[in-house]
Amino acid sequence: MGQDANEERAGSSAEAGVKATTGVIVASVAMFNPIAGVALGALKEYVDAPIMQLIERERARREERAARALQAGSEEAERSLDRLVQTIESSPDLLALMSETVQAAMETPLVEKIVALGRCLGRGVRDEATVDAERLRVRGLAGIESPEVKLLEVLSQETHPTPEGWFQERWPGWRRPELLMELPGFAKVLDASIARLTAEGIVMDDGIGRLPQNDDDPLEMWVLTDFGIDCLSLLRAVSPES
Repeated sequence: MGQDANEERAGSSAEAGVKATTGVIVASVAMFNPIAGVALGALKEYVDAPIMQLIERERARREERAARALQAGSEEAERSLDRLVQTIESSPDLLALMSETVQAAMETPLVEKIVALGRCLGRGVRDEATVDAERLRVRGLAGIESPEVKLLEVLSQETHPTPEGWFQERWPGWRRPELLMELPGFAKVLDASIARLTAEGIVMDDGIGRLPQNDDDPLEMWVLTDFGIDCLSLLRAVSPES
């Protein structure tokens, strides 16, 4: 009985620590994004109650996501949340990594992305020599949401067979026709999704410089970059229970 009470108190203390730390970090992120730290009290005079409830729920969700990312960072760094925060506070580079991590985590509903972001933070805390690389990973992950995950999963698969008589058995990359066969709902948004991932260095056109075989032969051959493979592996590494 005594042990159960101690465990319950320890759990409550840990939860309170997470909430307190999250509040501080959400406040710090608000310096970079005023929307994240919107003063709800000031809004109540101008916003209808139902809309206010939606705003409050969204703020609570954002704080929960930030807390989850921080917890994942704590686990990855193999140190308590307090020690994690103390280490971050001692380094401007880690503070920048933390800010980008929490901001990206608060803006996504994808649990695997939230945990992957937190693990990037934790790895940076564990080894400050990797901070710059982890910031790039955080920025890459920040540009990935559910539509991009679907596209990355297709790009990671074996490409379609080439026509009979072709010198290769399979296309060296993914062309637009084959991508739309796998993702028929992307007909009007594929260019936007590709552009988003290209800007982050996650995918590249491996068909640049290739000579078309005929007028109907698409030139583009989209493939994952090494960085893209790395980002996708971070998302895949998160189990559903995480």
